[in-house]
Amino acid sequence: MSIITVTTQVNEKNTRTVNTQKGQKQVVSVPVIKDSTGKWVYASAFVNFEVRTGDILTISGRIEQKADGEYKNNSFVFPTVERMYQQQSQPQSSSTRPDFGRDSDPMSNGTPLNLSDDDLPF
Repeated sequence: MSIITVTTQVNEKNTRTVNTQKGQKQVVSVPVIKDSTGKWVYASAFVNFEVRTGDILTISGRIEQKADGEYKNNSFVFPTVERMYQQQSQPQSSSTRPDFGRDSDPMSNGTPLNLSDDDLPF
């Protein structure tokens, strides 16, 4: 029995919401290993906290495979899911970001800054 640990970034393709007896839960599917044909084998894990697109998660645990008709489903058994990075709620748009060194910068007035090599610290 081995433990597999993967790190993934949450996106629309690898996350879905499912209804359980305890309410809605989010499920993340991640690639864990390549099979003999070179295709990725994916495993799923329930996430007990809310995740958003852009969050980075580390999932660690034992993987169990169950046959469902012609398909085989892999899932983490008692996984440890930790958030390593949380995307900010409102991404900064380019209009609010400072644009230093450009003509739109009010401090530059559109004129280049002339420095001699002796004035540079490097």
